[in-house]
Amino acid sequence: MITGLIPNGVPKGLANTAFPFQYNRIDELKKIIEKHGKDLAAIVMEPVRSEQPVPGFLEEIRSLADKMGAVLIIDEVSAAFRTNVGGAHLDYNLVPDMAVFSKAIGNGYPIAAIIGKEDVMQSAQNTFISSTMWTERVGPVASLATIKKYKDLDAHKHLIAIGNAVQKGWKNQAQKNNIDLSVATGMAPLCHFSFNYPDMLDIKSYFIQLMVDRGFLASNLFYAMYAHKMEHVEKYLHAVGESFSIISKDIDSGKFKKNMRGRPSGAGFKRLS
Repeated sequence: MITGLIPNGVPKGLANTAFPFQYNRIDELKKIIEKHGKDLAAIVMEPVRSEQPVPGFLEEIRSLADKMGAVLIIDEVSAAFRTNVGGAHLDYNLVPDMAVFSKAIGNGYPIAAIIGKEDVMQSAQNTFISSTMWTERVGPVASLATIKKYKDLDAHKHLIAIGNAVQKGWKNQAQKNNIDLSVATGMAPLCHFSFNYPDMLDIKSYFIQLMVDRGFLASNLFYAMYAHKMEHVEKYLHAVGESFSIISKDIDSGKFKKNMRGRPSGAGFKRLS
């Protein structure tokens, strides 16, 4: 069970058909393999998200999949096209058996793509797959145009620069205002931070409120886009600094809950990566 993910509506027959393990915790995966190895069909995971892979982690994932004959499926739905023109797994010389793409590949248009090794992909010939949308062309055309634009603009380099600037700004403003903050070390264009306090969800909600008051619909997440310019980042970080200053003072005085409008946000589900 993944924390915060309620399985309402999931048939009981699907219980124990998926076994989660934390990113960078190869020991957790090995325990799963020891118990269920002969029955495991695939390892499904993101190549990177909140933290960088520790040395040898991805290599061992690949090795374990090969040893037990499981298909290694890399989820590139969020990670792809943010650090290169393609999947993030390319940055780590990881060769998956299958990779799944969506979101950025179409720049907002509905499109998804599954790519993989021939022997794995040919397995589809042994089953029946049908779709009402076989002849839909808008998504594929949008995807091809988007990928060409990525290449022409070197868009990923801009996303990395923007993400790095935001992460650096978060750290600077937290230090300046005496805020205990953790900034994710995974992908710069896909970054987030956490308040290190017992009332972290309440404080996050208060931060959202303060940022809205300053003209920014912003949470503790930041997804860099090509449209973002450094001047936008500067204005955003100025608002972050003002918000952090108020939060710091209100935490010390115990007033931040009294100053909140509305209910605090819920925890949501906790990602494995």
